Order: sequence, then structure tokens, then C-alpha cells
Amino acid sequence: MNAGLNLVLVASAALFAVGAFAVVARRSALLMLIGTQFMFTAGSIAFVAFGRFGLGAAHATAGAAVAIFAGATAGAELAVGLAIAALIYREHRSLALDADRG
Repeated sequence: MNAGLNLVLVASAALFAVGAFAVVARRSALLMLIGTQFMFTAGSIAFVAFGRFGLGAAHATAGAAVAIFAGATAGAELAVGLAIAALIYREHRSLALDADRG
């Protein structure tokens, strides 16, 4: 059974929606970072799907190349975000973004 472009894009959109919900609904900085990782992954899946099915790509590896760059960007974002989360935790002993800072 071969998955078509529509099925892959629906799965990518569902993963993006889960990530967006995690960013909007959670109060923890760590879970918000995980949500942004889900959104980056969903974008990478969409890039690879468009590259695989040849829509607008001159080369078959164009989608995978863009996905690699998006993954590298997501990794750098995660490293910086975890460093910020570590500083917040060291200062306030909580990762809750709405904790009383007084």
C-alpha cells in the first residue's frame, strides 16, 4: 500500500496541530519547546512529501535537503531553548511560565 500526498499532508497537519496545541495550552517552558519541535517535524514531513511526489521540485532530493536544514534549525532552537529553560529553573526553581516571580 502506497501512501499518497494527501494522506502524508493530513498526517503532517495533524502533527502540526498537536504541536500548536502544546505551545498554546501548556504552562511549562519545556513542553512548549517540545511543541515547537513537533511543528518543525511536521514542516519537515511536508517538505519531504512535496519532494517525493515532485510537486514544484526540479530534483527529487530538494524536499529532503530542505528538511535537513529545517532539522538543523530545530536542533539549534532546542539547544538555545533548553539553555534558557535551565536558567529559568535555576533562578526560580520552576519551569512554569506563570509562576509568581515576586
